[in-house]
Amino acid sequence: MANETRVSNVSEIEKCRAKIRGAGDLVDCLTPEQAQFCNCSLSFGDGYFCKNPRRNEIIENTEKLQSKLNPLSGVSQSDNQE
Repeated sequence: MANETRVSNVSEIEKCRAKIRGAGDLVDCLTPEQAQFCNCSLSFGDGYFCKNPRRNEIIENTEKLQSKLNPLSGVSQSDNQE
């Protein structure tokens, strides 16, 4: 069965990367190579949305990683939404 090869990244979020799309509630998955096998992804157009219940944690982890890799990147997206 095809569903048997799909994995749920609910417990494996350390491999996930995501970002908020615009000012709405949509969250873009930044790991499309994993998204095609994830039960928490929603295929849309040529990308995927993250529907993981822990997606806010995934966004925070992604922002932390980006700031470590590029410390001059400025203010994080979540800071801009206040």
